[in-house]
Amino acid sequence: MEYLNCDNMEKGIKAYHLYLNLCNIEEVLPETVREDLNMDNLCEQVDYTSSCIGRQYLYHILCMDKVSDVAKHEQFIEKLQTDHPLRNQLVNALQKLNKPDAYSIVDILAEKEHTYSRGYLLVIQVCRWLPAFFLILMFRFSSSPIPFILLLVSYIFNGYLHFKQKNILSCYFFSMPQLYKLLKTVNYLTTIPSFLSINDKMESTTRHLKELCRKLGSFRYGIALESESAMIVYLLTELINIFTLYSTINIVTSFQSIQKRKGEIEQAFCYVGFLDMLCSISFLREKLPYYCKPSSDKEGERLKADSIYHPLIKDCVSNDVSLSYKSMLITGSNMSGKTSFIRTVAINLLTAKALNTCFAKEFCIDIHRRLYSVIHTEDDLVEGKSYFFKEAENVKVALEKGKEGNYLLIFDELFKGTNTMERIAINSAVFSDLAKANNLIFASTHDLELTTLLNDQYELYHFSEKVTDDRLLFDYKLKKGIAKEGNAIKILELCGYPPELVQSAKDILPMIR
Repeated sequence: MEYLNCDNMEKGIKAYHLYLNLCNIEEVLPETVREDLNMDNLCEQVDYTSSCIGRQYLYHILCMDKVSDVAKHEQFIEKLQTDHPLRNQLVNALQKLNKPDAYSIVDILAEKEHTYSRGYLLVIQVCRWLPAFFLILMFRFSSSPIPFILLLVSYIFNGYLHFKQKNILSCYFFSMPQLYKLLKTVNYLTTIPSFLSINDKMESTTRHLKELCRKLGSFRYGIALESESAMIVYLLTELINIFTLYSTINIVTSFQSIQKRKGEIEQAFCYVGFLDMLCSISFLREKLPYYCKPSSDKEGERLKADSIYHPLIKDCVSNDVSLSYKSMLITGSNMSGKTSFIRTVAINLLTAKALNTCFAKEFCIDIHRRLYSVIHTEDDLVEGKSYFFKEAENVKVALEKGKEGNYLLIFDELFKGTNTMERIAINSAVFSDLAKANNLIFASTHDLELTTLLNDQYELYHFSEKVTDDRLLFDYKLKKGIAKEGNAIKILELCGYPPELVQSAKDILPMIR
């Protein structure tokens, strides 16, 4: 378990988010949007957590389309950035939960099956004393074989109860010791005023969890013996456990305590996760070339970004953008930077909400705007849905969400799967309808006709390139106005297409414009 492959590691990181999704947590970014924004890569890029729990919590917060509590604890983040001994103290405590086994604590939170009836609890409480009782009788009535037979029967039955509970325990072989470490870590962190200040209610929570922590301590010891000690010690331990039902009772009472204290356990999990995320943000900000905290949009200014950049693009060219009353329609040739730019805006809104951190020198926006995107669409062969049909479904969702207003909506070259005339007509209708509500829209297109149709509702911007020495040179700078020329034919030429074919395309182009 300690050496997980990449797939299992990814599942482990996402486990907490999936668990909360099963609990019907609202305000979750749709999976399509997470794919559009390369969420897995983004999480990896901004992750400086010290524990598996912190990693799970960070992923969950980034997948939530709502404002986190990070902004309320900016003073603590700044303290970590200046007080390195304090930060190292926090990191050292959190690293005790950095083994991959810690991902499995979520399995305990998700557990709903293991409940025990009063009758069963009474049976094991009685059975734990029977072997000792019959052993005394065997010595007292040594001439009779009955006490020995009863001792043997009771021991066999206790063995059945013991191995039945061990089978249940096997599902939590890794998670139980990690839960114990979690509770010990929380108990330690709450003794330090700076860490307790993040959630002063945790002091009361740790008191409620002390009894469970004590039970899990002996539980952890038993597991360690079974996995690490010599066989003779293991066998001796098993014989004693069968005779006394010690581990069986401990397992049962531990599960009872877990069920009773599940709310407190979740509080402890979130406390550690949130602390780790705050610590991670302090490291992240130090690693960035520059960053800013989001600020509220001013009246008459829906978005203002100074030197905004994409965190996943190496040596990314930054851009400035300012929108007052309109949304943005972006034209430009292939590979010029349209899609990367609209992703940049969306990612900055996402990290502004989740981490109170933006990849810009200034980022002013209403961070309560919800987020939806239609960028990457694939056909569904299983359901027999074409590319166009799947894209139409996604855009319909955007229209429904857009009716609520106050959304940031990003679209990349919609409806490529249909003919030019219908594509322009549909795009014009969709973008016009969405702009009527209080939505902020960023849309890229190759259809220059849209710039005329939507000029009243959208600011027009473009990306362009230069041709030098048979090379396309992109500056990736956002410019006002409309893109004048495309580069598709030039790309064919650079790819070595037959010269006569390229020239034929050039000759035809003026005829169809």
